Amino acid sequence: MGMAASQARYIQLTARKANCEYEGQQINQARTNLANEVAGLFNRMLDLELPEVPSTADYTTEQYSYSDGDTDYYIDSWSQTSSYDNNYNYVVTSHYYRDIFKGSEKKLADPQVQVAKTYSGYVNTVDSVQKNADNSYTVNNKDGSSVSYNQVAGVEDEELKAQLEKFKSAIGNPDLTDENIVGYQEGDTWHFALTQELENISGGVSDSYSDYAETGFPTYVGNNRLTELTNLTEDQATELSQIVQDLSGTNISNYFTLNDDGSYTYSGSGIYTFSLNGQTYFTTYDDLMNSYNNPYLPDSPIDNQSSLLYYGASYVPTKVSSTGNAVLETDESGRFSSVRFDNDSNVYSLNYEIVTDDAAYEDAMNEYRHAVEVYEKTINDINALTSTIQKQDQQLELELEQLDTEQAAISTEMESVKKVIDDSVEKIFNTFQS
Repeated sequence: MGMAASQARYIQLTARKANCEYEGQQINQARTNLANEVAGLFNRMLDLELPEVPSTADYTTEQYSYSDGDTDYYIDSWSQTSSYDNNYNYVVTSHYYRDIFKGSEKKLADPQVQVAKTYSGYVNTVDSVQKNADNSYTVNNKDGSSVSYNQVAGVEDEELKAQLEKFKSAIGNPDLTDENIVGYQEGDTWHFALTQELENISGGVSDSYSDYAETGFPTYVGNNRLTELTNLTEDQATELSQIVQDLSGTNISNYFTLNDDGSYTYSGSGIYTFSLNGQTYFTTYDDLMNSYNNPYLPDSPIDNQSSLLYYGASYVPTKVSSTGNAVLETDESGRFSSVRFDNDSNVYSLNYEIVTDDAAYEDAMNEYRHAVEVYEKTINDINALTSTIQKQDQQLELELEQLDTEQAAISTEMESVKKVIDDSVEKIFNTFQS
């Protein structure tokens, strides 16, 4: 190897050795960062608190109760009177449960409302009818509106023809010719009228005709048949009056008129009944059509309708509390044995028992189980992250060992090349000295 080549090789080895040292520093820094992450995870684990199992003792209390023969009463709290009173020594709060008739509103998910469609006539009273040169009719209604009906005979429109057939069938006259029908389109809906009815209008105050349009009427909620109410039974009137009273502002209240005596009068249509789990409930045309017309998956409307509002009234146990002065007597064990209130001359014997609020305890246990699941998941997540970091550290350690091996080989080769350079320099100096 020549002098120049040896020097070039030595420079290359020096640069590679410096690069190895730099890469080693980077790896050591990365391993330090990983160690800090592991320490952070360890500290996070130390900060976790193991959920504490609820104790039934925390949900167990003393309870005094008594009965007047018809109703059971429960004493909630008692405190001695603040001032001396020969007649009463405690202020006592007690409660009982009374069944109160209440209206309620519920939501039925996936109601699967089914609607049948047919043509029905809406009667309009009119001021005048004008027959035009093209055999169309301009109808001026009493309400100030004006409608133009056009000839439908000879119009080439498949949808119109289908609607005409449905219309003829609905009015029970399938052989009626198209020349006897006029109509107009409003959006996707066709309205029809009979020319004979329009021709017979002379402008009298009671003149009227029927505007026929396809309308839908609800038939089923799922497999439950709907029945529209026209006349209310006494029980239905009582139940609906309570619903309207308690749920004013809901759709069902729109079908009633409040009378001066506080009673309600039903409009005569628009409220439907259906049975669900053996119980009869009420709903309205507006609620049914809202569910039917608003599927959240339009491609599959019957199975993805929005929730249906429905209504009912029933007796609901309601807590009634009262607070008053009372005389509490104790027995030889120090427990209260009887009570007499300031608004009642009777002395009632008290029953003493230790009561556990099972519902509250079960709620606490559910919270505990959830907390345990969260705790265990957090531990598992920390362990998984730690394991991942350890694998990364092991990989970096292998890379560092490879760099150490490479650096040792470079050092050995550098010593060899340096020896060659030194020998070459020595020979050159000896040559010049000679």
